[in-house]
Amino acid sequence: MAVIGKIRQRSGLLIFLIGLSIVGFLVMDATNSQGSLLKGRKDAVGKVNGEKIPYTEFSKKYEENVKNMEEQMKGQPVAEDQRNYMRTQTWNEMVNEIIFNKLYDALGINVTGDELNELATGENASQYIKNDQQFQNPQTRQFDPAQVRLYMQRLDQDPQGVEPGTVRKQWMRFENLLKQNQFQQKYNTLISKGLFVPTWMGEMSYNDQSRTVNFKYVQLPYSEVNDADVKINDDDLKKHLSENEAKFKQEEETRKLEYVTFDIVASAGDSARIVKDLEEKRADFAKGEKPADDSVFVKLFSETPFDEVYYDKEKLFASVKDSFFSLPVKSIVGPYADGKSFKLAKISDRKMISDSVHVRDIKISFEGVTSQEAAAVKFKLVDSIMRDIDTLKKDFGMEAVMRSDDQMSKMRGGDLGWVKQGEKDKAYNDLIFFRAVKGKIYKVPVQSENAIHIIQVVEDRPTKVGVQLSYLTKEIIPSPETERNIYGNATTFAGENQKAEKFMETGKKLNIKAVQALKKDEFSVQGLGSTRELVKWAFNAKKGEVSPPFTTSGKHVIALLENITPKGLPDLDAVRDRITPDVKTAKKFEILSKKIADTKAANIDELATKLGKTPMEAAGVSFGNPAFNNTYEPTATATALSTATGKLSAAIKGNSGVFVVQTTAVTEPAKQTDYAIYTYQTKQQLQQKAARVQEVQKKLASITDDRSEFF
Repeated sequence: MAVIGKIRQRSGLLIFLIGLSIVGFLVMDATNSQGSLLKGRKDAVGKVNGEKIPYTEFSKKYEENVKNMEEQMKGQPVAEDQRNYMRTQTWNEMVNEIIFNKLYDALGINVTGDELNELATGENASQYIKNDQQFQNPQTRQFDPAQVRLYMQRLDQDPQGVEPGTVRKQWMRFENLLKQNQFQQKYNTLISKGLFVPTWMGEMSYNDQSRTVNFKYVQLPYSEVNDADVKINDDDLKKHLSENEAKFKQEEETRKLEYVTFDIVASAGDSARIVKDLEEKRADFAKGEKPADDSVFVKLFSETPFDEVYYDKEKLFASVKDSFFSLPVKSIVGPYADGKSFKLAKISDRKMISDSVHVRDIKISFEGVTSQEAAAVKFKLVDSIMRDIDTLKKDFGMEAVMRSDDQMSKMRGGDLGWVKQGEKDKAYNDLIFFRAVKGKIYKVPVQSENAIHIIQVVEDRPTKVGVQLSYLTKEIIPSPETERNIYGNATTFAGENQKAEKFMETGKKLNIKAVQALKKDEFSVQGLGSTRELVKWAFNAKKGEVSPPFTTSGKHVIALLENITPKGLPDLDAVRDRITPDVKTAKKFEILSKKIADTKAANIDELATKLGKTPMEAAGVSFGNPAFNNTYEPTATATALSTATGKLSAAIKGNSGVFVVQTTAVTEPAKQTDYAIYTYQTKQQLQQKAARVQEVQKKLASITDDRSEFF
């Protein structure tokens, strides 16, 4: 009780201390290296020329782009790497809009409503519109502006089950694409039309291409100087770096990583367990009397579906394929390894199969069908044709002529001739080769064509044995215990190799690999797949720090942050390996140049004699074609063209060695009365370079990219 009394007496002090602790905790958290509180206050993923790109706007546009991709993929799930790509795409779109919309406005470039209408429905419609199949005439397969106008009239008629406004939003995105493309074309045209190439430039281009030179030369290869005889130091390297800033300057900060991986793979014990599981199901698998029974069993217990295909021996690659053709039907082969799985294979059936079959076909296309009512009309048409041919015994050929949407075959009464295996969609192929009875009528949907086909096999020619197989498949995957052991090994490695030197030494035994220039906004690393968490770690870690294990694409990764290369001119250590060969070559040039100068030779023949070389000859060399004697040495060619006949040149630093040339003859090109073709060629070259003006505009802009703090 006395203790409680003392606490009550000091309750004010206690409350103060608790409050102080809470404030201290909040301040500490706010100033933490991860900066969660401060970071949480950020509301923009970046800035362009001082203008923010709000996180909410970026997310909204990103989700719209992902949704558009989902619609294009017709319901297929969007993979993580595709989502990462769309984030980058969204960022580029928003950056371009900020930079170029202001630029277009300043230049007075505009796209009017009438222009957009012409791009969508006019005779000069955009290729984006013309290439879209839904805007083509069903009969001629040519672009039809009327189809676009019809589509635009139905923008608010969303298909059943689709969120209201979806069709209109799709069109608005498409219209914005047309508009931005038109802006870009106008801007590029403005730049290219502003280029002027005077006649004298065309004449100069003609002379450069046509003026030729003959010369004799001596070459001293760089290999004549041993690397051990070349002494370089950091001052040499720094000088080279400063003299070649443009070559080594970085547009953004990067990281160099060294990493090791621990593959998450099954152990021998895991493989034995999988084989045992398959063996335990062998007896029940064998009980099936017909392929339909095998199909049900496979559906219940296998990781791969039943396939009704009959394979000939040439199309099977399993090591046990001979058994499929020698053992009785219903026999079971295996278990055997096939790629990343173990399999039991049951011979469900065997029969003679054809390489090709003679087929007649009526195609009912669903292209342009946007409502359930229209689709119902098409389905009724299919049923009507089936009934007319099968029940009422109407002529297949006449029905094809009157009703088929295949313009090529309908005039032949739907006759496709002999169709080879694999030429058609799988559903179509499997029907005509493995299930269809000659003379009977079948219908089959073909999703790739958005159509239903009514089919009749007229004739087949079975020539070889085919086998139908049912596979009981189990993937070879590691057990939870194996996964724990592998993760434990990775964790132990990370814990025991926290020093950079130790990491590199131990990592050599595990096939250490490197990432040379990792960027802040990257989501994957070649060879590792999606590694966003590793990238984020790399840009929050210190040089020499070793990461914890990161799990990605079936492996655990432990990385060493070996180097940080800042934006701008990098530190010498970051580019030492790249610079050293160039500096060694420069030193070798100095040594070989001195060797040449010391001869005090008056002509090329004397020089060759004193150096123990044989003079070589080059003929008909020009600026336009600077190669000679299977070497590409444009500097030597340029020197020969600019040196007076008979004069010995100074030492020339070439790609493969040091050259000295002596010009023997220069052939001047004949004067022309018209240089228009050369003027035009020069202008074309300049226009191609002008197309890169948008890249330059982005480089000139002030862009701050903070996406990595959100994603």
